[in-house]
Amino acid sequence: MSTHLLSTTRAPSKSTRFRHLALALSIFYLLYNVTTLYSVSLYKLYPSTIHNLATAFDSAIPFIPAMIVPYSWSLILFVVSFFLVRTSTQLSLLSYRLILATIFACLIFYFYPARFSFSRPIPDDWTQFGYQFLQLVDKPFNQLPSLHVSYAILLGVSLWDIAGSRKSWVSGAYRLLLTGICTLIALSTVLTYQHHLLDMLGGAVLAILVLMLSNRIRNALVIKYLAVGSIGFLLIAIAGFCFANMSMIAFESIETLAIIIALYWLISFTTLAYAYQQAKPMRDARWFQKSNSGRLTLYTWMKFAPIIIIYNGMSFLGQWYFKVCSKNQKYPLTPYSINDMVKVIASPRLMQTDINNHLTYWLFGCDLLERSRSLEKLLPSVHYQIIVVDLAAEISSHADHLEVAAKNMTSTPVHYLYLPLLDLQPLSDVLLKDYIDLFKRLEALTQSAETRAVNANNESRVEGSQIKDDQVKNSLTTLINFHCVMGLSRSIGVQVLYLLYCGTLTIHSYQSWIEQHYPHAHLTDTYLPQSLVETMANYKSTEHLTTH
Repeated sequence: MSTHLLSTTRAPSKSTRFRHLALALSIFYLLYNVTTLYSVSLYKLYPSTIHNLATAFDSAIPFIPAMIVPYSWSLILFVVSFFLVRTSTQLSLLSYRLILATIFACLIFYFYPARFSFSRPIPDDWTQFGYQFLQLVDKPFNQLPSLHVSYAILLGVSLWDIAGSRKSWVSGAYRLLLTGICTLIALSTVLTYQHHLLDMLGGAVLAILVLMLSNRIRNALVIKYLAVGSIGFLLIAIAGFCFANMSMIAFESIETLAIIIALYWLISFTTLAYAYQQAKPMRDARWFQKSNSGRLTLYTWMKFAPIIIIYNGMSFLGQWYFKVCSKNQKYPLTPYSINDMVKVIASPRLMQTDINNHLTYWLFGCDLLERSRSLEKLLPSVHYQIIVVDLAAEISSHADHLEVAAKNMTSTPVHYLYLPLLDLQPLSDVLLKDYIDLFKRLEALTQSAETRAVNANNESRVEGSQIKDDQVKNSLTTLINFHCVMGLSRSIGVQVLYLLYCGTLTIHSYQSWIEQHYPHAHLTDTYLPQSLVETMANYKSTEHLTTH
C-alpha cells in the first residue's frame, strides 16, 4: 500500500480537525448571515418578492415548544462530528459535504428567498429563553432548503461507521441513537415553527445531491474554488443590491452591473473547480492557453480574469516576501550543474526588475556590477542557450522578459516550453507521456547546443584562435529554468523528475538532494508521490527493455 493511501487511514491531528471545523463554520456563518441580511432587506423594500411555501398540511402540524432542545442539537452535532470521525478521509468527506450543502443552500436562498408564514406563539415555560435566543439569532428567512435537515442527514451518514466495536450490539445501539438524534433534529424544524414541510423536503433533496457529488470530489481544491466562487458571487451581488437601495434614488443599473460581475465571478471559479475535478486536467493546455512567448491569451483572460488578477497579486506579494526573507542572501537561487554543459535552476516567476540580476548570476556567478568591472575577462556568450520551462498555468511567464535581457547581455537564445500545472495540483495528475515529451524536448535542445559547442571549439582551433579550450567549454552552456508562480513546489518537483529521468538523481538520493539544495521546500508525498518518482527513475531502463 502506498504512503498516500496509508495517510488517508491515519487519525488526523487536533489542529487539523480544528482547521476543518473553523473553515466549515466560517463559511456557514458568513454566507448564512449575508443571505439573511439580503432577504430581510428585500422583504422590507419589496415584500411581494419573498415566497411563501406553506401548504395545507403545514396547518395541521402542532407547535411543540420542547422541540427547541433537539433543534439546538444541530450545532452541537455539527461541531462534535469533526472530532468523532476517525480518519483523514472521513474528515475530508465531512468537510466537503457540509461546505457544499452550505454554499448550494445559500445560493438558493439568494435566488429563491422565502419566509416562514406562520406566527409562532411565545411559550411561557422553561423553553421561552430558547425561543427568545432563536428569534435573536435566526430570522424567519432562508427557508428552502432547510439546512437543519440537510446537516442532520449529512452528519448521520458521515458518522454512521465510526463506532468501531467488534460487538454488533454496540454498533447497533450507536446507530440507533444516531438515527434518533438526527431524526429529532429534522422533525424539530417544523415542530418549532421554523420551517415548512417543503423546506424539509428541499433539505433532504439537497443532502442526497451533496452525498452523490461529494463522493466524486477529487480533492479539496475543487471545494476551495466552488466556495470562493459562491462566496464572491453572493458578496458582490448582495453588495450591489444594498448599495443601489441605500441611495436616495434607486440605481438599478448598479445592481444589474453587480449581478453581471457576480455571475462572471461565479462562472469563472466554477470552471476552474471543474478543471481541478478532471483526472488529467491540463492535457493539451485547453484551460490556460498561452502564446509562443508565454503570455496568457485574450481568450484565457476572458475565461479566468478574476483568477489571473489574483495570481498576479500573489506573484507580486510572493516576490516581495521572497526578497524580505532572503535579504541576507544575495542570490538564494543557485543553478545546479548536471554536467559541464547543462545547468538547471528552479525559481518562482521573476519580476521584470529582477531579471537582469538573476540572469547575470545564473550565467556568470556574479552580479551586474561585478560583471561590468570584469567584462573584458568574460567571453562573448554566443554559445549559451536558456530554456524556460513554464509550469505556471495561471499567470504569464517571465520568458519574454528573460529573452530581452539575454539578448542585451549575451545575445543568448531563449527557448520557451510550456507544461501547465494548476496551483497545488499533484504532479501525478499530469500524464507520464506529457513529462516524457517535455524531457525529450529538453534533451534535443541540450544535444543541439552540445553539437554547436563542439563545432565552435573545432573552428577555434582551425582558425588559430588564442582562446583556451577550457574557456570555450565553459562558455558553451545550457541553462534550464523551471518556474512556477511564486513558490517553488511546482518548479522543484518537475526539476526533480527531470533529474531522475536523466539519471542524475535516484529514488534513494532525491530526498537528500531536495533538503540540500532547497531546504525550505514543502514537497509532500501527496504532491510528489513516491510511485511517480519510481516510475520516472526507472523509465529509461524500462523503455530500453521494451524496445529490445
